[in-house]
Amino acid sequence: MRRRALVPTRSRLAIAAIYRRVTSPWRRMPDFIIIGAQKAGTSSLYFYLSQHPNIRVSATKEIHYYNYHVLRGKRLGWYRSFFPLKFTGRHQITGEASPYYLFDHAVPQRIKKDLPDVKLIALLRDPIDRAHSAYNMNKRQQQEDDFPTFEQAIANQDMSCEQSVLYLFRGRYADHLKHWLQYFSRDQFLFIKSEDFFRDPNASLDEVYGFLGVPKIYPQSIRPQEVGAYSDLPAATRQTIEAYFKQANEDLAALLGDHYRW
Repeated sequence: MRRRALVPTRSRLAIAAIYRRVTSPWRRMPDFIIIGAQKAGTSSLYFYLSQHPNIRVSATKEIHYYNYHVLRGKRLGWYRSFFPLKFTGRHQITGEASPYYLFDHAVPQRIKKDLPDVKLIALLRDPIDRAHSAYNMNKRQQQEDDFPTFEQAIANQDMSCEQSVLYLFRGRYADHLKHWLQYFSRDQFLFIKSEDFFRDPNASLDEVYGFLGVPKIYPQSIRPQEVGAYSDLPAATRQTIEAYFKQANEDLAALLGDHYRW
């Protein structure tokens, strides 16, 4: 019974995807991209923006065209198929959110080629909390089988296991942003501190609306998205990782200002 109920849904999704592909030449390219960071509030921001009458978000939140699919032979028309038709909504803008873009140093040049004037939004979270959250997400999704605890993952950060390395590497925000700033001007970026966004979503949305040039119309629902429950990080573990991020955080504060000093 349950299996039969899923078939029509899958069929509708397949038909919708085919329709989007066929009509891709008449579809818009994104006006903005939320480039990251992973586990910094991108799902919530995408959800809030999807409720705005002047914003039509992509059909899928995480398209990951510029880091995954372009390497697998997908063409620009495939990417365009995720966005609305050009003649729908005279005063609307569109965008997507692929939180892995921030960390992939090959992505900025690819986006610059196709979208030289795109607006870029980066949410930046305390890199220790971000790493801990990412580890726990992977555990919930059964994507972390190498290390039973976060402490073990961090202790083995120099081993060949890619995942353990990336928990900390992805929090070296200044290193990543410098690659983006080689291709895009500073005024094309909006940086948001995740802790501010979590504490007062509407205040951060004021900044986003101003940056995107849309009216301040707040979402009916500000329920946080993709939130998982896990235990607090032990103080000793946090102290160890603080030493790792000390210089990286100083570099970020020099780049963006003291507000981004953790």
